[in-house]
Amino acid sequence: MDSGLAQRLREGTRSLHRQTEGAGVMPALLRGTLPAAGFHRMQRNLQALYAALEPALQQWAEHPALAPLRQPALARAAVLAADLNALHGPDWASALPLMPTAQVYAERLQHLARDAPALLAAHSYVRYLGDLSGGQALGRVVRQAYGLVGSAGSSFFDFGPPEQVKAMAAQFRAALDALPLDAAQQQAQVDEARWAFGQHERLFEELAASL
Repeated sequence: MDSGLAQRLREGTRSLHRQTEGAGVMPALLRGTLPAAGFHRMQRNLQALYAALEPALQQWAEHPALAPLRQPALARAAVLAADLNALHGPDWASALPLMPTAQVYAERLQHLARDAPALLAAHSYVRYLGDLSGGQALGRVVRQAYGLVGSAGSSFFDFGPPEQVKAMAAQFRAALDALPLDAAQQQAQVDEARWAFGQHERLFEELAASL
């Protein structure tokens, strides 16, 4: 039996996923030693990605390759903006630098929204399943490292209790497997996800170099 899309995406990006986790600012973030300024810059750049991705997903909410993936609770653009207001202040969008790779990534998402919306599914996979699978543990690290109390500044990592997070991830994987894509279209999703992981690696390296 052929693997479902979720498994194909996982297998097709496994090595790039590991590389990305070890790139740039990530090791220090995972250890809780990344300076606060670096964390703020990272979140600002991730917010730019969600601010491009989520309007595109909303625009194509009825697309057959995207509608099954829709889970409003996953949306992070507004949540990250609120975190950045708490972490840095209301001027975060102008005061914190947007890295060149984040600009390229946002432009890619805008291009897909115009010309190939089905491929937005790959970017949803990269961001949202990553958030669900690693966000809980990383949220604890972040709150301890930066002395954050409650959800202020770290709500990006909060998707509810563990059983809810597990259910959301399972629902997302099942939705990926149910997408009406042929083998070539599934491979295009894997290729797009691989591109996305490469961009994340470059972004994390740029953020490290900017400190």
